[in-house]
Amino acid sequence: MNERLYYEDAYRTSFVARVTERLTLEGQPAVRLDCSAFYPTSGGQPHDTGSLNGTAVVDVQVGADGAVLHLLARALPDDTTSVSGQIDWTRRYDHMQQHSGQHLLSQVFHRELGLETVSVHFGDVLNTLDLDGPPLSAQQLAAVETAVNEMVWKDRPILSYWVSDVEREKVPLRREPKVQGLTRIVEIDKFDWSACGGTHVRRTGEIGLISLLRVEKHRGRSRVHFVCGRRALADAAERRGLLAETAGLLDSGVQDVPELVAKLQEASKRAERELNAQRGALVEFQARELLAGAETAAGVRLVAQEMADADPALVQKMARALIAEPGVVALVGCARGGKGTVVFARSEDCSVHVGNLLRDTLREFGGGGGGRRDFAQGGGVAADKLAEVLEAAAEAVRQAIRD
Repeated sequence: MNERLYYEDAYRTSFVARVTERLTLEGQPAVRLDCSAFYPTSGGQPHDTGSLNGTAVVDVQVGADGAVLHLLARALPDDTTSVSGQIDWTRRYDHMQQHSGQHLLSQVFHRELGLETVSVHFGDVLNTLDLDGPPLSAQQLAAVETAVNEMVWKDRPILSYWVSDVEREKVPLRREPKVQGLTRIVEIDKFDWSACGGTHVRRTGEIGLISLLRVEKHRGRSRVHFVCGRRALADAAERRGLLAETAGLLDSGVQDVPELVAKLQEASKRAERELNAQRGALVEFQARELLAGAETAAGVRLVAQEMADADPALVQKMARALIAEPGVVALVGCARGGKGTVVFARSEDCSVHVGNLLRDTLREFGGGGGGRRDFAQGGGVAADKLAEVLEAAAEAVRQAIRD
């Protein structure tokens, strides 16, 4: 196991180390060093990036023996025995802000609402924190956001130190660690104590703004999306820009946006209701025209119709309008996004089993679906085969009528 320099100084961005092993990992050249300031992916925190002798470090992992392994963009020259390492500080500091912010946030959730953190994910853009408890309300989320930022402004020191098993029993840890033996503790001065091997800022003030973006229900728990520091600043700027752009489109001030959007939504719903009514009337009219010109055999009217670019819901409406009349078998389809959808239906007084008809027909064209004796729907066929599907089904109906 090599020495991890970031344990003692997370702000260290350069170091010199000896190459102790060369290997290939996941198809990439990699090296093991006698010491490293690179943080490997672990504890939910993503790995550092940077360079060794100018060669990009693209991933950092923990080996089976606990050593830090550095995956490189290309292999180092064969005669390289030592390297100069450089950490990407922007990425490192961002991760420090996110991780320290999460410790603070988890403790505030625990103290304010009695909720324990059960899992954390640090992403490249957003972070999530899962809480063991019922879903949070917007009011609770806002209260926690205020409380956690007040702790940021108190600018408390963030300390790290090692304790033995015996010493650890005296530390009021928020969660018991799974490891035994010497344990690294990250303490937010007299507020939070966590067993953690990650990199952290020196004081809570460096975390910057902590923004709780939204909360969602996840497996009966609350999943909170949050960002800290520069990410929170960038998110606020983006949202402010989007709001200003929306206000500009509405030709209003930003404070009027919610009211105007609500009015637009209501107008849109009214227009949608009116459009649906008109579509229904049009479908009724088209159904009458199709029935008037329908192919008739043995008292059964057969309609096979492709509705170009129609919505599948409209195809259903057409099929139902057609079979409202007695003695009708309706084979209706539409094509969208390169795929065809079909609805087969028949009036109550017809004996054709359209569910079987649909399954048998679509199977020949690589599609699938199913339904009842009188109504069935399916798809998955190529759009340019839709006419063939309808004709094949129509021929099967003709044969059934003749038989």
